[in-house]
Amino acid sequence: MPDTTAHLRTGRRWWHVSGTGVFFAAAYVLISISPSLLPRTWYYQGMITGLCAAAGYALGVVLAWLVRTMARVIDLRVTVSGEARHWLLVAAPVFAGVAVVAVTVSNVRSQARTAAVVRLTPLSPLDWVLALLLAAAIAAALVALARGLRGMTHRLAEAAGHVLPKTIASAIAVVVVVLTSAWVTDSVVFHRSMQAFAGMASQVNASQPAGRAAPTSALRSGGPGSLESYADLGYQGQMFVTSAPTPQQISAATERGAIEPIRVYAGRSPDESVGEVADTVVAELKRTNAFSRSVLAVLTTTGTGWVDDWSAQSIEYLSNGDSAIAAMQYSYLPSALSMMTDRETPREAGKALFDRVYAVWLTLPEDSRPQLVVGGESLGSYGGHAAFADAADMMRRAQGGVWVGTPSFTEIAMSLTASRNEGSPEIVPVVDAGRHIRFAAGSDQLTSDYYGRDYGTWEFPRFVYAQHPSDPVVWWNPALLGAEPDWLREPRGRDVNPDVTWIPFVTFWQLTTDMAVGHDPPDGYGHRYGPELVPQWGAVLGGSPTDDYSAIVTGIEATVNRVE
Repeated sequence: MPDTTAHLRTGRRWWHVSGTGVFFAAAYVLISISPSLLPRTWYYQGMITGLCAAAGYALGVVLAWLVRTMARVIDLRVTVSGEARHWLLVAAPVFAGVAVVAVTVSNVRSQARTAAVVRLTPLSPLDWVLALLLAAAIAAALVALARGLRGMTHRLAEAAGHVLPKTIASAIAVVVVVLTSAWVTDSVVFHRSMQAFAGMASQVNASQPAGRAAPTSALRSGGPGSLESYADLGYQGQMFVTSAPTPQQISAATERGAIEPIRVYAGRSPDESVGEVADTVVAELKRTNAFSRSVLAVLTTTGTGWVDDWSAQSIEYLSNGDSAIAAMQYSYLPSALSMMTDRETPREAGKALFDRVYAVWLTLPEDSRPQLVVGGESLGSYGGHAAFADAADMMRRAQGGVWVGTPSFTEIAMSLTASRNEGSPEIVPVVDAGRHIRFAAGSDQLTSDYYGRDYGTWEFPRFVYAQHPSDPVVWWNPALLGAEPDWLREPRGRDVNPDVTWIPFVTFWQLTTDMAVGHDPPDGYGHRYGPELVPQWGAVLGGSPTDDYSAIVTGIEATVNRVE
């Protein structure tokens, strides 16, 4: 560790900077503005750049210290002639300045290309100024914090050095400061931040959607005779039970007679277990006579309890309302937070709900069982997969499903991708020649792979994995910190800027912020799935993926509860 007091004795002030640190910080700043899957807002760009600048500066300082230390140990001295020193002092800044400008312009233009690919507006010059100002503030704060910790370590070592050998005192000081910093970060900063986020999410969950009243139909949870009160459903549950289309709306699109679809849901109170919530959902299914419908869908929600209404209404329109959809709340935290802090509860919820529904379904006569299908989006897909031991178990117990924006760390999806047919890309893998399971980046890939090669017969049960190459939720993974994934070794997806490349440490944080803007692009890009789900559900429920679904898409577009 550099000697802080030595700096003070030689007249250096606390605001001095390391030349090597600045060099690495500048390099990391340039890297941080490289393009990723989606265009970033100025504040997310500022956060990434500030974090990367501080990390680069720290790396430069450590490397410089190591080099100086090794040079002293081996008594290495490097001298440069006066003329060479002069040219270095002149040429180096000029070369560095030209390189910085060239790389900056190139990256800014490349980010604009990313925006164009996903049909969004790139950052303006003012946005870039704001991003750099925010980055400077964040980097300065982090460097100041690091120097404060270094100073504390040295003072503690000095104090302990009065009674202990210097080496032992220094080691103890480092351990004490590291452990104290870890405790403060975890117990104070992280947990209090999570409590604040949870408090805000709890307030949203307790609020009621504007302009929506409790259902008047007994076929909805929260309606007449329901075991769950409307208020207890939570915000997303209330949105779900009040968003179903009417039989008239379905008939107008399908030109066939329709009945009222069933939607059941249960919210989770703080004193309820996940299993108890799942039991309530099954009781609601029985109350509404849902097991007599032709289609019974178990949809696992996201962290907030949200159900993708495009999936729900696709099922309802395609079945002419002869359907029942079951869902439950297990949390009210946004999926991005749940994904990083609690991956077990979504799995517990997905397994609990499906297992209970499946147990009842098995008791029915085989010729009168509804078609049992599954689905979920992002964290909902991750949790829903937990009901199955593997892909074979999924095909044995469920009769189809559409998984949307499935995170790459989902075990079954990860296993399927790893076993893909040779020559198929990670972004849209081909599994067993598409016999039962098909990955699709759009509705045009249900009959052929990503390169246009036709599949063979699509046998039942059918499962679809809908995933856009530009969806950061699909590709976000902590492994990105130190390992390049296949999807960045292979040719980029059609909705991904070809300039996107893997950069250690940086790519992970880029995709982390990309997740926050995943719903900003229009349908078909990023984490925005919509009309493409109609033919996917159509194929899963027994239709042909090449059928004309345009009338149903138009009908759903008029009634769907959009994510904006």
